[in-house]
Amino acid sequence: MKRRAFLPLSGALLLTGLLSACVPSALQAQPGAVVGVAVNTFPAPVRPVTGEERLYREPGPAALQIRTDRPAFVTAVVVPQAGGAQVIPVGAVAADAPVSVTLPPTWGFIQVFTVTSLAPLDLGAAAGARSLAEVAQVVQASATSLPRGSYTVATTVFRVVRFGNLEISASPAGSDVSVDGRRVGTTPLTLRDVPEGRVTVEVSRDGYDTVSQQVQVGANTTAQLRTDLQRETGTLRVSSAVAARVLIGGQGAGSTPLSVKLRPGTVNVNVIPLDPAARTETLLVRVKAREDTDIACQATPEFTCSVR
Repeated sequence: MKRRAFLPLSGALLLTGLLSACVPSALQAQPGAVVGVAVNTFPAPVRPVTGEERLYREPGPAALQIRTDRPAFVTAVVVPQAGGAQVIPVGAVAADAPVSVTLPPTWGFIQVFTVTSLAPLDLGAAAGARSLAEVAQVVQASATSLPRGSYTVATTVFRVVRFGNLEISASPAGSDVSVDGRRVGTTPLTLRDVPEGRVTVEVSRDGYDTVSQQVQVGANTTAQLRTDLQRETGTLRVSSAVAARVLIGGQGAGSTPLSVKLRPGTVNVNVIPLDPAARTETLLVRVKAREDTDIACQATPEFTCSVR
């Protein structure tokens, strides 16, 4: 994700579920800073079908690309999720001159704090820091002697993960597929660059019941999902105060009380009391997908049935 050059940078980029709002103020863009910095990672991150942003393959992005709006001094501090910060002294940079800084191999959730100042800052004491608070203390102590507004911080956030592939097939072919809530295509389908871990795959098609299933995607492997969609159905239930047989579409369906699954649509239902003196009730009934339709029959004053 590119930043617009030389605008004040207000805090960290968002990486869903991983970055808290508790970045110490010393590691945030400084209000009123007279020096501006724009930072990008190179190459561009992977864009997986799951929609996550700022994801990289091992060993992570190769470099930071840094540009300042005036001559300045730059230090990058790489902070992995597990701690053990690495300090990269970039040194003096010219105004509006892109500088490429090689990043070390990384894994997991990474935050990079690019500290830019009008005078040199010695941040070497932040090396090996296990928390943002420790890094912030070093930055704050080093910047104490600087005039107000003479330093700022740009924060770059990314995650380094492994990827696998996912093959999805379904009957009938041409069914819609969503992964973690994002539509990704129709079956048969092969998805590449799926982040390692568990994803939720949903397969759907008009007139069929939707299937939702979790699939474990392994690193550098291909996970497979095969599913057969079932036609959508509704439930028709027939109850009667007296024993009766039930015909649906002219075919015997059983005796009351009865509960059967039917495809959506209008069906002809005959309810035939076992008492030969009672009349047969004939009804046209509309069955709706994923809904219950009830027919209730009473014996007095005469045998009658109604749809509820």
